[in-house]
Parts: sequence; C-alpha cells; structure tokens
Amino acid sequence: MEEKKAKNILVISGVLDKSNVSCSIEIIKDLISLGHNVTCYALDQYEEMLKKTGVKLKTIKIDKSDFKNLPPLLAEKIIYSLKISRFYEGIINDALKSEEKYDFLLVDSFFDGNELNKIFKSPTVISLYFVPIGEKSPFIELARQKRMESLIPINKKYNLNIRDFISLQFIADSKYKLMFTSKLFNFESNVLDDSFLFIGPCIEEYEPDESFNFIKDENKKLIYISLVPIFDQNIDFYKLCVQAFGNSNEYQIVMNVGPKINIKELGELPDNFYVFNNVPINQILPKTDIVIIDAGIKSINEVLCFNNNLPLILIKQDLNEFDYSKLIKKNEAGIVLNDKRLTPEKFRDAVNNYINDKSKYLKGVQNICQSFKEARNQRKEILEKIFG
Repeated sequence: MEEKKAKNILVISGVLDKSNVSCSIEIIKDLISLGHNVTCYALDQYEEMLKKTGVKLKTIKIDKSDFKNLPPLLAEKIIYSLKISRFYEGIINDALKSEEKYDFLLVDSFFDGNELNKIFKSPTVISLYFVPIGEKSPFIELARQKRMESLIPINKKYNLNIRDFISLQFIADSKYKLMFTSKLFNFESNVLDDSFLFIGPCIEEYEPDESFNFIKDENKKLIYISLVPIFDQNIDFYKLCVQAFGNSNEYQIVMNVGPKINIKELGELPDNFYVFNNVPINQILPKTDIVIIDAGIKSINEVLCFNNNLPLILIKQDLNEFDYSKLIKKNEAGIVLNDKRLTPEKFRDAVNNYINDKSKYLKGVQNICQSFKEARNQRKEILEKIFG
C-alpha cells in the first residue's frame, strides 16, 4: 500500500478568545495524529495552550495601547475588530518574509481565508465554523462601520479586499467548511451544500481544580447560573437571581459571575448561594439539576457535552451574536427567558414551571447530544478525506 504523503497545513486562529483556540487545538491534534505537518498563527497569549499540541507555532503580539478610551457600548466589538486587523497585519508581514509553502490554509470563520490566500497561495482554503447562516442581531449594523474602518488600511496597503469578520459568518465561500456542530443542531441545514461538513462540537480540556471545594446538598436541587457577558458584566441579572432564589428551601445555587465582578457588589448573600469568579464546569455540571446560562453556542455546547440529561434554561440577552436559543426551542430542548423582562416573581415561576415540564424537554436534549456524538465520531474520517 502506498504511504500517504504528509501535507503542510497552516492554521490561522486564536485572536478573539480562548474558545476559538480550544476548537483549533482539537483539529490540530487530529491533523498531527494523521501524520501532517501543522503550523499555526495565534496571539502570543495562547502560546502555552498551543505548544502542548506539538504544532509549529508562530505567535503575533499586538500593541493594545490604542484600545483605550473607546465608547463603552461598542468597546468590546471595536476591540475585536482592532485585534483582528492587527492580527492580519502581523500574519501578512511575517508571511511576506517567509518562503514556506502550504498545501492547505485552514482558518477560523473570523478570517477571510480567500483574501489571505492571495498572500499564501495555498491550493486549498478551508474554514472552521461554529454555526453560520444564522439571523443577524441588532449590534451587527451598529458596529459595522467601525469594524470596516479598521480593515481599510490593510486592504489598501496589501491590495486586498478582506471582509468584515461578522459578514464572514454569512458568506462562506471556502472550498470546505468544517462545522463544529451536527446537521441536526444547525440553523439552515436545508440550504447547505456538500462543502459543509459536520464534525461535532469541540470539548475543551479542563485540568481538575482542587481549590473548588463546593459540596452539594443532596436535599436540594442544585441550580448552576452563568452568563457570558457581551457589553457589561450582568451585575443586575445576578442581583435578580439572589432576589428570586435567596433563602430557598428547595434550591442550592452556584453562580459563576466571571473574573471581572467584585462579588461584594452583590451585597450580603443568602446561605443557599455560592458565588465564584470562576467555576470549573466539568466539575459542577455533572452534579447540576437545573442550568441557567446565556444563549451563546459555547455555553450551550458545554452543558450538552458535560450533562446530556439537562434541558436548558437560556437567558436571551439583547445583543447575542447569533440567536442559538431558536435551535434549542426548535429541538424542544429547553426554555428561553429574556433578561430584560424578568422580575424575581416571574423568574421563580418560570423555573418552577420548567421543573414540572422538564421531562418533556429531555428527549430533545438527548437527540442533540446523540447527533453531536455521531458527528464527532466521523471527524477523523472527514479530515482524512479532505487532507489525504
């Protein structure tokens, strides 16, 4: 049997947040295990994460001095666009000095692979997607002008036409699109062609956190609450949770408020509340009876992967990038609440009603989880087909 020739593959990822890097790590490991030579561009802050894979790493350092004094409402999205534009420039400058050639260019969906490939000249461009083709949210046009402005100098300097990073979620034109989901858990599977390949969600590897010494009260139902912030730190929502469930004889609450919130801002906490700046989800979700999370795809995937018997209560924030809550409702896998319309009484009633109806959502959750498992099991076969 003829031995397969190792391919030279360039991965471009790791500019927005840790979740993008974590997904790329799984693919990098798979490609290396198939015998390929893999190089990766990423921000220097993700160097330690990526080095463990054995990838040949090229890190980009970004000067953040001009990220200060931005308007609060758009700050995060503008910073994203500035980071991406700086990242593009770092990659292009490095590539123009290099003589390395690649058989494949593999980019996550926030990068315009076809335009970058005018620099790298790889025969094949492949994109990594969480779930594209969703409906646009209000913030997209709100921040679009600033995002486009950050790309103008790069496009002009290198004679490129790099598109806005949100637009790329709706204009997928690379040869193959590797989808970090299943065909079942996708917005518009009926309109996707054969270039969309479903490889299942990535599951981030977490080291055991021995400092997390929470003990579950077996006489109470455990509610885990966590919202990934979009433009603010959700302090009002967490106060609402305290008002709704404080001193309950039925519920024990673990609340993950994120690293930026000073827990003292929540005031004196009831005895049934346990509040942390960081909660190891792999340690809490298997113990959880009720989960209340944001409607972001990473949060949803993690719950479904760590506890496949747990229907979801999603808190839909006004500016969620994509409305993944619709997929949960479509698959009857949980309920959706709007954080702007909740009162303590309405919140309590919604959770109590959810508990009474929980069994009717279980089949939907298990169907999604099974589709994820099947997609992940097909992943290496798909990668072998593409990369040889």
